[in-house]
Amino acid sequence: MQNGEKVEGRYQKMEKTHLVVFNPRMARLLLKMGYMITDIKPHKNVENASVFIFLNEEGLEEELNKMINEFKNK
Repeated sequence: MQNGEKVEGRYQKMEKTHLVVFNPRMARLLLKMGYMITDIKPHKNVENASVFIFLNEEGLEEELNKMINEFKNK
């Protein structure tokens, strides 16, 4: 087993080292909070759009979940 892998049931699952953010507004807010973008790539399904690849740092998933809930309620 390689470093960073977890065995769950009958398959191996790699730990998430990066998270993809599709919403530019969310990406900007995360940058202002100090989270690090490691790459920006073209969106595969939307012409002239980008996705933002963030390093999965402590607290990032929680902040994303908060933002998603806030955006849903608006």
